[in-house]
Amino acid sequence: MRVLFTLQPAAGHLHPLVPLAEALIRVGHSVAFCAASSFRLEVEAFGFPCFAAGRDWLMGNHSTWAQFPPLPPPGPGLPTAVALFAEHTPEPMVADLLDIARDWVPDLVIRDSLEFGGCLAAERLHLPHASVAVNAYGALAPSRQPLDWRRVAELLDHHRAALDLPPDPDLRMPYRHLHLCFAPPRWDGPGACLAANARFLRHVSTVRPGSTLPAWIDELPDRPTVLASLGTVFSATPGILEAILAGLGEEPVNLIVSIGRDQDPTRFGRQPSNVRLEPSVPQPLLLTRCDAFVTHGGFNSVKEALSVGVPMVVLPIAGDQPYTAARCAELGVGRVVGANDRTPAAIREAVRRVLHDPSYRTNARRFRDEMATLPGSDHAVALLEQLPNAGSAG
Repeated sequence: MRVLFTLQPAAGHLHPLVPLAEALIRVGHSVAFCAASSFRLEVEAFGFPCFAAGRDWLMGNHSTWAQFPPLPPPGPGLPTAVALFAEHTPEPMVADLLDIARDWVPDLVIRDSLEFGGCLAAERLHLPHASVAVNAYGALAPSRQPLDWRRVAELLDHHRAALDLPPDPDLRMPYRHLHLCFAPPRWDGPGACLAANARFLRHVSTVRPGSTLPAWIDELPDRPTVLASLGTVFSATPGILEAILAGLGEEPVNLIVSIGRDQDPTRFGRQPSNVRLEPSVPQPLLLTRCDAFVTHGGFNSVKEALSVGVPMVVLPIAGDQPYTAARCAELGVGRVVGANDRTPAAIREAVRRVLHDPSYRTNARRFRDEMATLPGSDHAVALLEQLPNAGSAG
């Protein structure tokens, strides 16, 4: 079977796909990725062939996600994220995929759940397609996600019409065949209305090839270790890293702050000896040594922490992160510091509570154990192999 992966150009969209692609390769299937040209090297670092495809918005006007507002409840507006994912990126991705498919001839398309060009192209080619949840809405049905999904359906119907596909006003197409969520059902809460064909699988944290723990990790003093990171996209958000440093710099902890590869560490000034500023860190590896994690609430980052039972302080910035924060609070695995309360004192108090109230670690470990009981990526491969017509072209 020949499987074509499509994704938006960001690490949080790539990393959930990597274990699935590796599982497919282990049993003899062929895989290739399609991503924006500027993101190809990131994909190829994992050893996967990658075609340049889709709008390269990392190089364009939408490159700074930190300016995206939190998504509002369903309504008549068009949030920037909806415009980016449902209006601006599908058409160029579809055009490139149709060209690529003439030569590479896939049997199946797997997309990250916010990349809609893949399912549109698959339907045009009469191929089965599957999605992998990359945002915090997990396995929720589209109508239950805090997005204006009516507007998403309208935008995708515009693309469908251009491809001579029938309208899909109820937005059944994105999850028509199979939707894979690498988190337990409890993430979405009791009584949640789940997407059709949703299946729950065990999260596997993705580490960039060649990554190792730094040598200094074994030399840290015997006190709690706290990792702070705003991910690969939001690290430049004004004021947040500064508030974290001001709030925690004098605390009796080992504070490791991932500031982002494009940040100048000198702009943060001289730091106390217990603080380390790093351009980037192998986050999944480092979290195994941490007692708490200060995060923006990216879905993948949260799963990485929960998979090793590390409680969190969540500082949501944009997109689905307020939803992630709310779920962490509801599950008792972390505390939330909202945008209007993001002061050094509030961050310091939240971290103290997470470190000293054992319920947060207990709840995080309970969720870790739930994650570990789910079937792995090999089971996902079996589900994909059972899709109608999968493997018929190759």
